[in-house]
Amino acid sequence: MKVFLRIVLFFFIFSVVTVITGYITFGVLTTSKSIAVPDLRGKSLLDANGILSGVKLYLKVEGETYDEAIPNGQIAKQNIPAGNKIKEGRTISVVMSKGKRSQTAEDLRGQPVEKALDSANKQDVAKVIEVHSDTVEAGKVIAQRPSPDDKGGGKELSVVMSKGPYVSPVYCPDFIGQDVSQAEELAKSLGLEVNVTGTGVRVNGQLPAPNTVIKKGSTVELKATFPDE
Repeated sequence: MKVFLRIVLFFFIFSVVTVITGYITFGVLTTSKSIAVPDLRGKSLLDANGILSGVKLYLKVEGETYDEAIPNGQIAKQNIPAGNKIKEGRTISVVMSKGKRSQTAEDLRGQPVEKALDSANKQDVAKVIEVHSDTVEAGKVIAQRPSPDDKGGGKELSVVMSKGPYVSPVYCPDFIGQDVSQAEELAKSLGLEVNVTGTGVRVNGQLPAPNTVIKKGSTVELKATFPDE
């Protein structure tokens, strides 16, 4: 019997506590004021924090962005638009302005591409274009857009990178039957190297074979013998 009474008493107390808690929660929720969200754009953090504190709202900074109209150090965006009704105690997230992008681009020409991208901040580089160049070393910046003389700031940066000189393919000539001196002269005119083996004066063997596609600067192995060999 005593156990039964204890169980009944326990459930009675639990029910009373639940009702009181629900009543208090309901009261808090229903008595919280609805606040019209202030317009924080163009305000400093100090001013914005003061405004929100006055209406029992809180401020949180989410990040930064460039903005052509709002100066550096002022609020550019807010997550809840001005004029919307929210309960007091809520947090307004904002993004700070970094002002306009630089009106003149840094001169990156002649720099190694990796160094240039680090200097320019890789996030602001739209693309890297690769082209061959006979005058600019491979891996260095040939040109950029906008150029250092371009006054129109706010544009994404593109750079042109050198791939070095264009290496055109060469068809290996047929040196068979030529005098060694003639073969050497022909190879030199084509940008090829030759390595002659044998003590003769006439070419009777070569590697690679005639008409094989090779690159400039490649070495052709020639075997030289005397005409009667």
